[in-house]
Amino acid sequence: EPTSSLTLSETERLLQVVGELREHGVGVIYISHRLGEIEIIADRVVGLRDGRNAGGLAKEEIRHDAMVRLMVGRNLERQTVTDAREADRTARLSVRSLQTQRYPGRTVSFDVASGEIVGLAGLVGAGRSEVARAIFGVDAALSGEITVDGKHVHIRSPRDAIAHGVYLIPEDRRGAGLVVDMTIRENVTLPDLPHFATAGLIRRDDERQAAGKAARDLNVKAPSVEMMVGNLSGGNQQKVVLGRWLSLQPKVLIFDEPTRGIDVGAKAEIYELMRRLAKEGVAILMISSDMEEILGISNRVAVMHEGRLTGILDHDQASEQSVMQLAVGGGQGQLAAPEGAAANGDERHTR
Repeated sequence: EPTSSLTLSETERLLQVVGELREHGVGVIYISHRLGEIEIIADRVVGLRDGRNAGGLAKEEIRHDAMVRLMVGRNLERQTVTDAREADRTARLSVRSLQTQRYPGRTVSFDVASGEIVGLAGLVGAGRSEVARAIFGVDAALSGEITVDGKHVHIRSPRDAIAHGVYLIPEDRRGAGLVVDMTIRENVTLPDLPHFATAGLIRRDDERQAAGKAARDLNVKAPSVEMMVGNLSGGNQQKVVLGRWLSLQPKVLIFDEPTRGIDVGAKAEIYELMRRLAKEGVAILMISSDMEEILGISNRVAVMHEGRLTGILDHDQASEQSVMQLAVGGGQGQLAAPEGAAANGDERHTR
């Protein structure tokens, strides 16, 4: 996964270097879930599925759909944008003049409606994860107001965010989203542990029942809920992170790089879960560096550059070109901003 945290220009340069190495007789094994890169540079493809060789493709056979079939054993439908509920466009999450420690002096304002998926795009270092961490209370915001369902909330810690129905699926799921040396059961029930305890003693049968239901609902592939989370695949680990929040009836879910390092089959399942949650009225903010992901399932796309919001695009305005123009700090064109908020934060701080 050599390009998982690289910008587009850095990725292009890496692919050039790989090509130069090949011209000098170096053999290269290139492992990636980004199938577009494989199409560009590969002379042959070997697909793996469940730890076994699922087949190979010659140069002339390398296509996106053919690689998907090798990896998941079937065709996958292309992901389409979730239909936001037109009847309810009231902001469920409203962020005003949020100022993070990474970019003091620059503010961010946006809304996410009930049943809407807003994609947050930008280059590495744009400040997207810092916004998510500030909303969830992991990092203290320097200033700003957060409103949930029209009510101003004070979030000073993740405990405060959880109390208001705001949950974060972090980018580093192993380091920040899970306790990898605990079981699926323990991870799923951890945020609501008092609910499974009597006089300070945990009712493990109730834990197993709740965790088992979450695992079935999310199609977690594991022999039992007593399996250690650290032994699961990336896609199944992500489902466990989701499972711990879904039982708590979320109002707002923030996904930070939800499918990084996950195979295409698990990606499709995560997208379907996100669409289902949106249909149930959850407001979803999705941070992603995957352009296809941003354009494919977002109702609107908000773009950041160096700590400020450079624009918000409706789905029919969003394209790779328009998003990248905003991501590098370019002109804003026809942009949609939340009522009462500037799309680009504080213009006095624009470089």
